[in-house]
Amino acid sequence: MNAVVVDAATRDKLLAAGTGVVAVQDESGKLIGRFVVEGPPTPPAGYVIEGEWPSDEEIDRRLREDKRYSVAEVEAFLKGLRRATP
Repeated sequence: MNAVVVDAATRDKLLAAGTGVVAVQDESGKLIGRFVVEGPPTPPAGYVIEGEWPSDEEIDRRLREDKRYSVAEVEAFLKGLRRATP
């Protein structure tokens, strides 16, 4: 994906335009493109998210401290489940 860096004033205008798709035009009104305003992630229909999203710090901590499994360990676990299922 390519990226275009905008100045603070342009960023504020884009974000103030609301949520969803925002048309970006030049000074003559010609459409340059569309900007999709990112909102908080939404779960698929039928799912309810309870509690708060983890902070960036919490995600970093979990990545550092939580147990990790190798591919071989995961495959062995899944094979064990397959054998245990009638």
